[in-house]
Formats: sequence, C-alpha cells, structure tokens
Amino acid sequence: MTKVLVQLNNLALGGTQINAVDMAWALSARGYDSVLAGPVDTLPRTGPSLFDIAAERGIPLETFERPRSTWTGAAAMSRLAARHGADIVHIYGSWTARSALWGPCLLGRRPLALTVYEMSVDPRTPRSPALVVGTRYLAEDLAGRAEGVDLISPPVDLERDAPSGAAGRDFAERHGLQEGRLKIVTVTRLDESMKSLSVKLAIEAMDRMGDVGADLVIVGTGDAEADIGARAAQVNARHGRPLVAMAGPMADPRGAYDAADIVLGMGGSAARGLAFGKPLVVTGEFGWFKTFTPATSDGLFRNSFWSDEARPDAVEQLIDCLRPLLADTGLRETLGTFSRDFATANFGLQAMADRQAAVYARLLVRYGPRAWSRELPLEAGNVVRGARDRLARMRSRTTGRNSLVATMGGEN
Repeated sequence: MTKVLVQLNNLALGGTQINAVDMAWALSARGYDSVLAGPVDTLPRTGPSLFDIAAERGIPLETFERPRSTWTGAAAMSRLAARHGADIVHIYGSWTARSALWGPCLLGRRPLALTVYEMSVDPRTPRSPALVVGTRYLAEDLAGRAEGVDLISPPVDLERDAPSGAAGRDFAERHGLQEGRLKIVTVTRLDESMKSLSVKLAIEAMDRMGDVGADLVIVGTGDAEADIGARAAQVNARHGRPLVAMAGPMADPRGAYDAADIVLGMGGSAARGLAFGKPLVVTGEFGWFKTFTPATSDGLFRNSFWSDEARPDAVEQLIDCLRPLLADTGLRETLGTFSRDFATANFGLQAMADRQAAVYARLLVRYGPRAWSRELPLEAGNVVRGARDRLARMRSRTTGRNSLVATMGGEN
C-alpha cells in the first residue's frame, strides 16, 4: 500500500474535511493507505467533530499543535511524514502548503498534492504540486498552469447518501417535527463567515411568508448559532408556532436530508441534497438564491453551487424560489428525480476517487527535484514580500509609539 499523509486545516464538521475522510476511505480500495492530521485548536469544545466521521469510516486521524511559522510547520510535518512512512503528502487547503514544500517534500523527496475546495486559489500557492480544484470555473481559469490542474468535484457517497424514507421519519420524530408539514432543511456551519447570512435570510423569509404549511429546519452549529437561534425564537413567538426548528449539530445528517421536502444549501451540502433526490435552492454567500433546475444546473454546478453575488431583494428572491416548490408536489418530485440523476452523473465518490488515484499515480512517477526546483523563484519572491511586510509592521508600530509619546507630551 502507498502511504499518504493528509493534512487538514480544520477538525470541526465541514464539507472539505468530510470530503477528505470520504476520499481516504474510497482510496484504500485503490492501494492508498491514508492517515489524516489537523490542528488541535480547531476541535469543537463540545459536540461532534471530524473524529466521529473518521471513526465511522475507519480512517486514522490525529492532531498536532498549530505551528507558529512556516519553518516550525515544516519540521512538524517532516516528523509526521517520517513517523507514518508517508510516500505522498496531500494538503487540503493552501495555508500549510509551504510548510509541506520545505518540510517532508523538500527537494522533491516526496510528491506533494494540493486540493483547494475554496472559490479561489492564492497566487502565492506553490506551483509544483499536483493541484486539484473542485470548481469548474477555477479549472478553466488555471488551465494554462505549467503543472496542470485536475477537476475533482467534492465527492458524495451515492450509496450512503440516498433517499430511504425511514431515516427521514426517524429524524422528524426525534426532533418533534409535525407530520404532514413540509420541511425546508439546511445543513450548514452556523458561522458568521460565509455561511450564516443565508440562514438568517431564510428565517426572515419564513417570517414574511407566515404559516404556509412548512417548517424551516436548521442543522449545524458555529459562532452565529446563538444569534440565529434568537431570531428563530422571535419568529416562532410572533406566529404562535415553531416555523423554525434548531436541530443542532449532527455528525451524520443523513436523516435530515432524507426528511427534507426542499433543501437549501451551498457547496457540498447542496451536492448531498441532490444525492438524496431533493429539490434544491442554492444559497450564495452574500444574499442570493436560485432553484436548481435543468435550465440552471450547468451554471450552478460550474460554480460549485455557490455565488458571490449580492441581491438587495434576497429574501423576496428566496420566497419566489420556495413558493412554487411548496405549492406543487409534482414539481418537487420531478426536480427531485433530476437532482438524483445529476448527482449520479457528476460527483459520485467512486468516480472522484478514481480521478484522485490517477493524480497520485502520476505524482509518484513525475514529481522529483526538478519539479520542486521550479518553486525557487516564487519562494524568493515570497521571502522578499514577507520581509517587506515585517518591516512595514515594525515601522507602523514605531510610528504609533512616537505618536503616542508626542500626544502625551502635548497634554503635559
């Protein structure tokens, strides 16, 4: 078996981290034995974490102390790679790529793969690693990259993530959801950064629509949970019934997807909603919504079910998406069938694992000192920029201290 050290940026529940665990599990049948590691300070204080997902999949996962610099990170990663006998280093996210480059992959002694499931790639990202992106427009934009770029969509396990009915009924019963009412479900991190705005707008949409025979069910946790919970409570009190239900975090949210009549989501959560055969309304980062249909599917998939567009009328836009779906059982069924077919054709875990295995196989043959040496001009520029930034910060602090002394002197 080829050993792979996979480093993650976060150990809380999140799309990229879960994708990494699922991919490691699928790759084990293709001759790759992965161990995952992530910074201990990202573990949630309470509730489920990535350890729950990894344990279920039988994938080893360990923690490390967050390094204070590129060089301490390089030493820490070198120790990890040596201890596990890693043949390949694979980074999800880009902030530790330089530590890998100067640590376990120094001089090309181990190949380096880099998966960026964000919506952009930092221009300072190393050039020699195999670069995997999950968004088609990024793959198109980076097509001229010397080392190439591979498009591997965030994978969904189509065998596990599939409609059953029983899981949904169990979820609804456990959370006290009234039988016969439609369920609009969103499974997301409740973080102020990137995720929370769409949830707050969905709560406002429920408030404006009133009781239309549907409930909004929110699954997840994060630093915006208290604020979102308070908004939900206000809406419920105003209408005299629980139009918005807070289900909390779930290591395994399959029951929530299965219970949904409509899914709201972006990125990997949207993709899982499609796998469950649900009509989907894609949510943007800054207040934007669009229903997933045969007419809109290509554009939404190209952007990985995400948008950076901001709409001043986002709540009304969401209501316009929801009302036809809430009113028409046939439309929900038609779009649900299309959703499942689209997921099967475009981002099944086994197909995506085949692509990742091909990336690893290519790396083992092609990556070496020559590829690694192409980094040196970029790294020299990074060092110069870093020195300039440090100098600017020192000057700023000195200027601030001088101003304070001058001010104090003037007051005296």
